[in-house]
Amino acid sequence: MKAEQFSKNVLSLDPEIRFVGVMEKSGHLYASIRRSDTEEYLKGRSPEISLAQSAYVVDLRKMFTQELGSLKSVIYTYDKVKLISMPVKEHVLVISAEPRVDADLLVEKAVEYIKSVENELSLYPPSNVVNEEKKEALRNLHHSGISEDLIAEQLDLDVNTVKMLIAEIR
Repeated sequence: MKAEQFSKNVLSLDPEIRFVGVMEKSGHLYASIRRSDTEEYLKGRSPEISLAQSAYVVDLRKMFTQELGSLKSVIYTYDKVKLISMPVKEHVLVISAEPRVDADLLVEKAVEYIKSVENELSLYPPSNVVNEEKKEALRNLHHSGISEDLIAEQLDLDVNTVKMLIAEIR
């Protein structure tokens, strides 16, 4: 299952969900869906900044796994929304929901759904999400012998996305 369908399915888990997105740990959003009857509160670059921050916090909090156990979610509660970020494989699932939602119950629903489809999940973005300039830079870095890990770091991409793009350019 691709990230687009996964996002739609998560949105259908609860009518209180406003928005669902899948992003790389860099904060690059490559699949999302918004419930049509909801107002978009963040404008301009604010959504991008919010997503990047969420991805960073999830990645940062993973460092405590040994002491605290696996990270299930990070929840931000605002007057207008609840924002939930969850690690899913090497990605981050972001959910915006109405403030009245029971966030713990919503996380449990999401965790159960993720477990039920885990073997069929292929969340890597389609290559058309990465612009031509970045693809050209990736091509040049790859041809110069730089490792996939360093390319991913240099281009702010997930290493598995880099591997997928390299396979396409061969």
